[in-house]
Amino acid sequence: MDLSRRTALKAGVGAISMAVLAGCASDDASEETDDGTETPDDGDDDGSESDLDSEPEEHSLELLVEESVAHEHACLHSDFDDRTPLEAGDSSEDAPTEEETHVIWEISYEGDQGYFAFDTDAHEYDGPFVFYTAEGSAEPVEGTEQERDAVDDDECETLDEYVEVETPDDGRIVLELQTS
Repeated sequence: MDLSRRTALKAGVGAISMAVLAGCASDDASEETDDGTETPDDGDDDGSESDLDSEPEEHSLELLVEESVAHEHACLHSDFDDRTPLEAGDSSEDAPTEEETHVIWEISYEGDQGYFAFDTDAHEYDGPFVFYTAEGSAEPVEGTEQERDAVDDDECETLDEYVEVETPDDGRIVLELQTS
């Protein structure tokens, strides 16, 4: 079979077009180096715009503050009360400070942990205070942990654990929160 110049040109252009299209659609991305050669992309974060635009993962957990360990009472709040949304602080210094007990806080944060502060001076009761959690844990950063334990599912399926924290001298308990 003899190829004319025209047939050869069409075949060559078609092959080149297919190769270019295949290269653009390939999953094997490559990066051009300073000397003009291409190196395969190893999948590492290269600081490109799409990598920088990624949002930190948002987490949320539920927190209830009470004056005593009373699983049945806390569980009633957890089962029937509306959740009050709250954005946690990025550090103990910028933690939102609340003073209400008997409120189920739905606390959200971005990153590895969030911070919540409780003002004990707003209460005649001088402590300790109990913090119930669901879908996460609370570690005192300011205030001394007295007791920590799981809330048994037989008693309450909607709460996971509690931590009892002694009131510090300045009246401000700060908790580091992490989801489970």
